[in-house]
Amino acid sequence: MVLALCLLAIPNNMPVSHADTAAAAQDGSDANSARAEAVERLALQIMAAPGYKSARAKALEDYKANPYASKPDFLRHVQSATDETALDAALLAAMGGVSDPVFVWDAATPHKWHGYTFPGTRWFGDNADTFYREVRVYDTSSYEITIQIGKQLPSQLSFLVYDNMMLEGGHENPVSSIEIRDETPRNPDGSITLIVAPGPANGRVNFLELKPGAMQILVREIRGTSSEPPARLAIKRMSGPAPSSKSLDELAKDAAVYLAGGVKATNNVTQVFGALEENQLGPIRVRWSGSAGEAAKNPSTTEPVGPDKALGFISSGLFNLKEDEALVMRLKMLGTQYLSINTYRPFIISPEHVYGTSSLNNLQTEANPDGSITFVLARKDPGVHNWLDVSGIPFGYIAVRWQTLTQPVVPTAENGIGGVKTVKLADLRKELPPTTKWVTPKERTEQRETRAERYMLRCLGTPCEAGGALDKPY
Repeated sequence: MVLALCLLAIPNNMPVSHADTAAAAQDGSDANSARAEAVERLALQIMAAPGYKSARAKALEDYKANPYASKPDFLRHVQSATDETALDAALLAAMGGVSDPVFVWDAATPHKWHGYTFPGTRWFGDNADTFYREVRVYDTSSYEITIQIGKQLPSQLSFLVYDNMMLEGGHENPVSSIEIRDETPRNPDGSITLIVAPGPANGRVNFLELKPGAMQILVREIRGTSSEPPARLAIKRMSGPAPSSKSLDELAKDAAVYLAGGVKATNNVTQVFGALEENQLGPIRVRWSGSAGEAAKNPSTTEPVGPDKALGFISSGLFNLKEDEALVMRLKMLGTQYLSINTYRPFIISPEHVYGTSSLNNLQTEANPDGSITFVLARKDPGVHNWLDVSGIPFGYIAVRWQTLTQPVVPTAENGIGGVKTVKLADLRKELPPTTKWVTPKERTEQRETRAERYMLRCLGTPCEAGGALDKPY
């Protein structure tokens, strides 16, 4: 196991020293910095800690007890799903084991950089288009975040405050949020400064409120075509005390709490999926922003919803396909700038997506003449450009996301979903629009290579490998 690599030699009951991260502060606070590296190495040590062993064993048994374990190949990758959930919990705990705030790369595919391999931290339906970064915050402190954006904004860049780490007793929707848009005020050099602090904004622009109980900021950078370098982030504490040191045993206990919450949340949401009809898409739900207020209690609505209240919309589905079948889905843009489909293995972990097209969005696909997009999900390559590659698995999950609203829209299935149909691969050509783009094996290889090249931009200039051979579930 790679978890044995690069561990810090810290006794279980000794407080974790902040010296390494403090000395490396000059290296920045983005996800590829020396400070972030120290957090990742600490997470690997938590994974190997004796005090975390029983929590990981219980998580495995709880996953095995999932109500849908009898579905085709459902338990085939239960160990790797448990390990990814456990490493995600360890990473979140490790963020609380350093003195200075730092962004870490989370919900990530397995990757190798800084001389070590960091296994996957995918949990709870990651969007393969999204570069996720998280930072631990405390509701008695204030922070300043600096954002450097390249030539253009990504498909969406949002900062979301949560009162939990892995839904252990907290809210699924953010308790406050802010979306960076074209009209967001800039500094003279083009950068953006966010102030993160307790209390209401009281007219302050670029302000993100830390409500009581706030624990983390999740940054969602939806990358669309992924051709531009990601935004660069920096954070510093402006007021409030540095967190107290914690021993490895204490961090392992924190991770165990997060892990239990994460496993419970996963098993619960698979029951929500399980209530859906197979090979169809369910109702469209609103992804409310932190400013939605009472409206956020309603998962769906037939009233117009605008960008002032919602970050976007989502629909879910199940697929259960034979090797000679395909699921054809035609989707409409629903008044948004970004539309994507992600597929997932059991336990809602994305298949290999650095090279493979297990997810696709409107900027990566060929649209129909009316602006809708037809996606084809199949276990083997049907030769269609808009192929959702699920790595051959027979059963799994689907998430459709509409993000970056351009106007108020009524988010109903009628307005967003044009049709879903299961067909035989042999009949696919006659079922698809005549304008469908088909690809040769050479073009498929080029599609995969371009996808991987753009994904590596998430390494922020640090040499790295990601996905591919590193992402082999077990």
